[in-house]
Amino acid sequence: MADAVPPISGGTEGNTMDIVVYLGVAAVHSVIAILIMQVASAQKSTALWLLAISGTGLAFDNAILGVGTLIGAGDTLLTLNMGRYAFHAVGTPLLMVAGIVLAQNGSVTWTWRRGMTILTYGTVISCILYGIYEYFGGATYVESTEGVLRYVLAERSGPPLAAITTMTFMIAFGIGLYIHQKSWWMLAGALIMFMAASMQLGVIANLGEVLLMVSLLMTARAFPKISFVEYQKSQTALSDAERATLAEEQRSRKRKSAIWNRGLAWFIFLTLALDTYVYYSSGFDNKEIYAVAKAAMSSAYVTHIYASNIYIMFFFVHAVASLYFYGIPKLHAHIRTVHVYVGYGVFIFTMVSQSVIGMEPLHMITYIINWAFIAAHIVLSFRFMLQRVRKSQVDPMLELTVSKRLR
Repeated sequence: MADAVPPISGGTEGNTMDIVVYLGVAAVHSVIAILIMQVASAQKSTALWLLAISGTGLAFDNAILGVGTLIGAGDTLLTLNMGRYAFHAVGTPLLMVAGIVLAQNGSVTWTWRRGMTILTYGTVISCILYGIYEYFGGATYVESTEGVLRYVLAERSGPPLAAITTMTFMIAFGIGLYIHQKSWWMLAGALIMFMAASMQLGVIANLGEVLLMVSLLMTARAFPKISFVEYQKSQTALSDAERATLAEEQRSRKRKSAIWNRGLAWFIFLTLALDTYVYYSSGFDNKEIYAVAKAAMSSAYVTHIYASNIYIMFFFVHAVASLYFYGIPKLHAHIRTVHVYVGYGVFIFTMVSQSVIGMEPLHMITYIINWAFIAAHIVLSFRFMLQRVRKSQVDPMLELTVSKRLR
C-alpha cells in the first residue's frame, strides 16, 4: 500500500534478514494471487481479477525490495523501482473496486446505492491520478540503504493519502460486512493495514499487506458474486414488519455510533490544532528549516509527524462515518443539509491542502480555506449540541439517516 520506510538495519546480518523477509513475503503474495485468480475465474468476477492484479503487484513490489541489494545501485534498479511506484499509483486504489464489490456480494445495502458507487469509483480515479502525479510528475529519486538497497522519493509532501484513503473505504466496507453478515475478515485486514500505512511502520506494513490480501481472499470465498437483480429480489421479499424492525435497528445503531463519531471529531480537532501550531511556530513552511529539523529528528518535527498522521488517520474514519450517517442529501437551504455539506467541504480542502504541502502560497491558501470550513462546522456542531441538550434523546441530524428502502 504505502511505500513505507524499513527500519534501519545494522550490518550485513540485518540486511540479509530483510532480504529474506521481503522475498518470503513476495512468495506468499504470489500464492495468494493465484488463489484469488482461481476464485475470480470460478465467479467470473472482473473485480476479483483486479484484486489478483493488485496481489501480483505486491509480489513484484516485495521481490524488487528483496533483490535490490543483489542487483546494486544503477539504472536497472531505478527502473525496477519505478515499476514498484507504478503499482503503488494504480494497484492500491484498485483495491477499493474489489472492496465495494465484495461488500455488494455480501448484500451490504448502502454499497448498492448509485451515490456510493459514483463516490467509490470517483475516488479510485482521483487516487490513481494523484499517485501518478506524486510518483512521476517530475519526482526525484535517491538511493536508500536503510534495510535494503532501493530508490525512494527525494521529497514527499505529507502522509500517503492514496493508501490511507483506500484503507478508509475498505474499513467502511468491512464494517458493513460485519454488521450485515457478521463477517470480520475484511474489517480486520483493513484495520491492520490502515494503521501500518498511516504510521509508516516499515517492513511491518509489508506483513500487513499479506494479512489484508488473505482477508480479501477469505471474503471472496465466503460471498459469491451476485447481480443487482438478485439483490433487488432479496430486498423486495422483506415484509413490512421486517422493514420496520430493520429501520429501528438502523436508527439505534447510527444513534450510538454518532455519539462516538462526535467525540472523535473533537479529538481530531485537537490534533489538527497541535499540528498547525507546531508546523508554523517552528517555521516548517520554510523548506530549509524543515529539512534541518527532519535530519535532526527534532522534537518539533516528531510531534508534527505524529500529530499529522494521527489527524489524517482518524479524520478519514470520521469522514466515512459521516457519509454512512448522512449520505449525500439533496441540495436545499436547510440547516441540517448545510451542516453536512460544510463537513464535506472540510474533507475536500483537507485533501487538497495535504496534497500541496510545500507548494507555497497554494498550501497556505487552501489551509486557510479549510480552517474557514472547520470554523463553520464547529459553530453548527454547537448549535445542534444545544438542541440535543434541550430535547433529550433527540438528534436532529439523524433524521436524515434511515435508508429509503426501509421507510
